[in-house]
Order: sequence, then structure tokens, then C-alpha cells
Amino acid sequence: MRHITMGLATLSLLATQGAYADQVAASICAQRLAPPARLVFDAVSAHPQPDFTLRAVLESRVRELVFFDRLMRSAARPAAEGASECLRIARNCTADVC
Repeated sequence: MRHITMGLATLSLLATQGAYADQVAASICAQRLAPPARLVFDAVSAHPQPDFTLRAVLESRVRELVFFDRLMRSAARPAAEGASECLRIARNCTADVC
């Protein structure tokens, strides 16, 4: 019983470290983004919604940013595309649909 408990504790610790590593890598990626893309990254990262696809979350958050004049309409798509690379790292996406 003790070995099972130790194994589960180790497994949960490793899983937590993996999630933390993804956040660190995503933060490093975000530091290299242009200001509009960084704005999108910060807006999406502030309210993660793992139940929805990344595309749906990006669409709604970018639409809000444009509506509240925090992001120009002409810069919305390039900013979302740039931020999506770092957000895929944060969400640990491995497929086209994430």
C-alpha cells in the first residue's frame, strides 16, 4: 500500500511539473510577441477555458478587444495568429484542433 501511495504522489508531482513547464515555455514565447499579439495572449491566458477550442476562445476574446477599442480591427487577425502559437504551448496542444 505504501508503494502505491508513493507512486501516486510521484506521478502527480511529475504531472504538475509538466504543466508548469508548459506555462514557462508559453511565457518565454509570449515575451517575443509584438504588442498586439501580447495583448491577445494576456487576454486569453487570464481566463483559460479548456472546455472550448482555442479558435473559439481566440475569436471571442479578440472580438471583445476590438469592441472595447483595445485592439484595432486591422491588427486583430495577425495578433491572434501570433498569440496562437504561444497559447498552443500553454494548452499543450499537439494536434491541429486544440
